[in-house]
Amino acid sequence: MMRNYEKNLLVLVAPALLAACDNTIGEPADDPGDPPPEVPGEPAEPDPDLPTDDNDFLTDGDGRVFSYLPPGDLLPDSGPGHQDTTIYRPDIVFPLEDAAFLNSQVYRYGGSQSHINGMNGGQCNATNYEYPWQDTFCESRSRAQIMCPNGGHEGNDIRAATCIPNSGETHWAVAVENGRIVGLQGSKYTVKLQTEDGTLYRYMHLDMSQLAVNDGEFVVKGQRIGKVWNDFFNSSGEQVPTTYHLHFEMYQNYAPDEETDPVFDQVNPYMTLVSAYERKLRNE
Repeated sequence: MMRNYEKNLLVLVAPALLAACDNTIGEPADDPGDPPPEVPGEPAEPDPDLPTDDNDFLTDGDGRVFSYLPPGDLLPDSGPGHQDTTIYRPDIVFPLEDAAFLNSQVYRYGGSQSHINGMNGGQCNATNYEYPWQDTFCESRSRAQIMCPNGGHEGNDIRAATCIPNSGETHWAVAVENGRIVGLQGSKYTVKLQTEDGTLYRYMHLDMSQLAVNDGEFVVKGQRIGKVWNDFFNSSGEQVPTTYHLHFEMYQNYAPDEETDPVFDQVNPYMTLVSAYERKLRNE
């Protein structure tokens, strides 16, 4: 016969034994640390801070993925550079009709200083026609430039889609904005385009014998100006062909701070060109 204290012990122990059995047979009990079970419903919204697949890569007409190095990141021993991230003119069109490659005409293959970085060879070397782009503003030159310590390159050099001596193809430079062609009379290797609000663009090394515009002519955004070529003259007035490329400059009113009076001078067009090229690749 079961004594009273044994009955009481059974009453206390039995629930614990049943709970243990429930946890070992069938589905395991929830761990308090586990996340709550998902409830079926609408799919989660994507994180707006994460890039979408559509913006991950931009490709040109030949399927090459576009990329670029930061502004001011020049080739070693080619100059101080100028780390200007400003997009001065957010609505311009890119100054060439087709694909293009921004990089050094002096320190890369085919340039007079190419040996500094072991890039000996002709200007049609395939690596001159590959991404990523590289800034050339403030590349070492003897010319004075307010933005460049000790002087420097005043614009960006742009190679056309193909190396013209090998391909024989024509590549057109176009007006980046509506404006007027100025100062063309007597110019040996420069075409200037000025907008209504005063911004000035300089296109250099076009084929001056086959320009598609005249001095004083008003042009519209995207209109052809001339063919990418190699026209150039040195300071002595002697004709000295350069590599086949477009040298592109942009003049703006610039002041480093609010206390300094602005000056009208060349600013670094690199990020303005990057922005225009990305819109071009998106067909915007």
